[in-house]
Amino acid sequence: EISLEVIARRTPGFSGADLANLLNEAAILTARRRKDCVTMSEVDAAIDRVIAGMEGAALVDNKTKRLVAYHEVGHAIVGTLLQHHDPVQKVTLIPRGQAKGLTWFTPSDDQSLISRSQILARIMGALGGRAAE
Repeated sequence: EISLEVIARRTPGFSGADLANLLNEAAILTARRRKDCVTMSEVDAAIDRVIAGMEGAALVDNKTKRLVAYHEVGHAIVGTLLQHHDPVQKVTLIPRGQAKGLTWFTPSDDQSLISRSQILARIMGALGGRAAE
């Protein structure tokens, strides 16, 4: 079942045209997968694709894969441990765009106004990847 609340939480700042593009991507993925109707699986994949870009080639070098894994887990652990950080939504080692891996956080509140503690938590979360390496 499609959850509009989940889509809204994962797509802050999207315009109506952005959301239309997102649902078109989800419909295309549904057709490629030879399914009858769009599910949250397709919507989730479409969100990743619209925000971060197309999937790149999978990492084959074990050293690179290990380093990227540590990096992304560092973001996730620091983000989880900090009180004012957004909750972790997903961690992936699938390259997208320029990124070799991604850690997704779900914004919990309105993002137009954020507190100093939230900004500091985001900075620490961003540095958590490098620290884990």
